[in-house]
Amino acid sequence: MTYTADLHLHSSYAMATSPSITLESMAHWAAIKGVDLLTTADFTHPVWLAELKAKLEPLDDGLFALPAQRAAGTARRFVLGTEVSCVYPQGGRSHRLHLLVLAPDFGAVDRLCAALGPHGKLASDGRPTLRLSAREVVELALGADRRCEVIPAHVWTPWYSVYGSRGGFDSLAECFGDMAPHIHAIETGLSSDPAMNWRVLELDGVSIVSFSDAHSASRIGRELTVFEGEPSYDGLRAALAEGAIAHTVELHPEEGKYHYDGHRRCGVCQHPATTLESGERCPVCGRKMTLGVLHRMEALSGRPAAVECGADGMCSDPAGVRPPFRRLVGLEAVIAEAMGRGRGTKGVQQVYSRLVASVGNELHVLTAAPFDAVASVAGERVAEGVARSRAGDAVVSPGYDGVYGTVRLWAPDRA
Repeated sequence: MTYTADLHLHSSYAMATSPSITLESMAHWAAIKGVDLLTTADFTHPVWLAELKAKLEPLDDGLFALPAQRAAGTARRFVLGTEVSCVYPQGGRSHRLHLLVLAPDFGAVDRLCAALGPHGKLASDGRPTLRLSAREVVELALGADRRCEVIPAHVWTPWYSVYGSRGGFDSLAECFGDMAPHIHAIETGLSSDPAMNWRVLELDGVSIVSFSDAHSASRIGRELTVFEGEPSYDGLRAALAEGAIAHTVELHPEEGKYHYDGHRRCGVCQHPATTLESGERCPVCGRKMTLGVLHRMEALSGRPAAVECGADGMCSDPAGVRPPFRRLVGLEAVIAEAMGRGRGTKGVQQVYSRLVASVGNELHVLTAAPFDAVASVAGERVAEGVARSRAGDAVVSPGYDGVYGTVRLWAPDRA
């Protein structure tokens, strides 16, 4: 048994998020995207937590659902989850990182919120800033309930991550101390993929997962993890601890907005090899550039890159130890490029809606639907785009210093 999960989302109570995010819209888009299990997100926010308690029905497996959808047989399951931001001094410097926290029930959530409350304003942001170390958050989470899980979020981004160049650490052990054995998984983030993380020796015993970090409901599932085993809270915990992952679905890591080094103000984007040769100062203005995910990865990796990708787009570990993954271009982006229109235009949205209504959810369309079925609904060019996405056949211009990269299935010099 497998199930798809996206465990890094935000509610409308988090900063820089869509005001239209609700539990209902999250469940609606999860069905469209092909996601079975969602995090509730932001359970530390008191108003959102009250809404979670009022709307969600506990299931026998430790997960939750919206009663109306459950009665209709269309329910998406929810796990209680949140993200917190830790800002604190350690070792003579300031550290900033984000952590995902999962909890088994509302009793554990209430106890954890009571423990975190004195260390930050929980009502100020769905992702609250805490004056606590990462180690202390793990300790408090386990104190609230031994079944809580803590997952370091987007671990390579320059700001607010465990390994980040602007506020992170050189190892999980340095960050979490004696709590490090309780870290069973890390989230890759949009600017890295599993193969990049395989290079880091200390992650050999840690599950590598991918989630969307969606700030609007329509972005749910842009990255996700397909877990093996029972879709329950304890089943999820076991999958994280044991690495029971069928595969993950990724963006092309170059599409993430911190993949390369660079300086956005001056439009400078460069490979880490150039930075190592010429220095970390912007060649235009002389200010220090933001060192990207690839740069940091090279600094901390202990083995060379190694990955094998098949014609079906599935990428595997040559040693056969790690779960595989696949890189995909989102269906809206495929349709938009095929039609030569913007992603938000009426024509693109109409084709998208027809596809997911008649062929299957987005994940099915992108990974398994017959190409003739896609072509019959959306035309041959869209079907060709799906084929190119499925095969990993894309040209990507890397993102840098907060600027997203661009992905093209039909580059100007290609048919």
